[in-house]
Amino acid sequence: MGLRIVNNIAAMNTHRQLSVADAGLSKSLERLSSGYRINRAADDAAGLAISQSFRADIASFKVAQRNTSEASSMLQVAEGAMEQIGNMLTRLKELATQAASANVGSSERTKIDSEADKLLDEINRIANGTKYGSDVLINGSFGDRSVGSLAGSDNTVNYGYKGTSYYQFDFSDIDGVGMTGSTITDDATLVKAGTWTIAASSGATVTATNGDVLAYGTVANNSVNFSDLGIKISGDANMTTTNLDSDTFTVTDVGLATTGITASSTVTTGTWTLTDSSGTATLTNGSESQTVSLNASQVANFDQLGIKITLGSGYSAGELNSLTFTVSSSGNKTFQVGAENNSNNQITVATGDARTTNLGTTAGSTALSSIDLSTASGAQSALDTIDNAISDLTSLRGDIGAYMNRLSYAASNLATTIENVQAAESVIRDVDMAAEMTTFTKNQILLQAGTAMLAQANTAPQQVLALFR
Repeated sequence: MGLRIVNNIAAMNTHRQLSVADAGLSKSLERLSSGYRINRAADDAAGLAISQSFRADIASFKVAQRNTSEASSMLQVAEGAMEQIGNMLTRLKELATQAASANVGSSERTKIDSEADKLLDEINRIANGTKYGSDVLINGSFGDRSVGSLAGSDNTVNYGYKGTSYYQFDFSDIDGVGMTGSTITDDATLVKAGTWTIAASSGATVTATNGDVLAYGTVANNSVNFSDLGIKISGDANMTTTNLDSDTFTVTDVGLATTGITASSTVTTGTWTLTDSSGTATLTNGSESQTVSLNASQVANFDQLGIKITLGSGYSAGELNSLTFTVSSSGNKTFQVGAENNSNNQITVATGDARTTNLGTTAGSTALSSIDLSTASGAQSALDTIDNAISDLTSLRGDIGAYMNRLSYAASNLATTIENVQAAESVIRDVDMAAEMTTFTKNQILLQAGTAMLAQANTAPQQVLALFR
């Protein structure tokens, strides 16, 4: 009886080992046939989570790579149109040079001007008609930044606009009786910079003088209007000629042309503030800032921020202090070149404005659309305007070239990233065919041996019968 029990236990043990070998063989067959080490979460839960994330990223990287290719194609369309505009600018320069010469008569200049007008029309047609899909590329609607007007940030200073310059009105020296602010009218004569002193005259009349110019104003309706200066000081019921007597105010020509601020497509939107001290200006939005040196003849190029400010000839140190302006987005175009939603995985593109109303204005000069070749003097002025337009167009093409280079590098990096991430995912999820084949062979041998041994274990109890013979 004891012999039978022992041999039954041996058969059970052999069956258990056979089941283990069979399960191992089935797992090896599954891995060898699928090519994956991990076929279900039970195989390696952590490895499955990591490899699944890698797979999603790889798929996203492949789409991002296509995005870079399509973005490059779009920029090529934009640059091709700008190349033709450049050819027309060259022709305009030829026409202006011809019309500026005394050997050309008025009738010939009329014909030259007519051709120039048609070239301007064609430039605008190309700028407004160059599309990629449904997007117009080079009319200023594809990814430009718009810059707001200059404004003052100090409550004692009011800023107004007059002609082509900004003027600073500082009323901090007034005793405050009846004074609440100032306005400037568009049709008044040009404001004279300097310190002005108000003096009572006769009746409701007061004068303002800066030592060279004398202007008369009348106190009425709680305000005094110096119409010759273009300044109107508003007040309250306490404003009288007596209260205004001996008060002073200063007018400072800031010296910035109205087209003197340009922003690239990468400029951070929001409010920017200038601090100007001893000819050194700092521009900041609270989190980003840059300091540059200033003088009357240079462009204040805050290149790290993507903002340029053109200074007028009347600039002197300190005149930019406390000025603010806003930068807003006008349809920036962002291309996704990575797998995440952040600026490191995106490239923002702006193709600029190649219309005649914009070309030539970056340096603060008149727009290309204003050229007139019907007179010699107009043609001579047009030479400078066309040169500025060519410079602007070259800058736009340079920006497009820089974007194309960025996209090219992004595409190369994506190709490398896809290759390396796929390798990392493969290490985690794919099966080692050589090692797994070895395991498969081992389990196959064990299964065959176990089957044979189970047969032996099952026949061993039959030998007990020999004891009864």
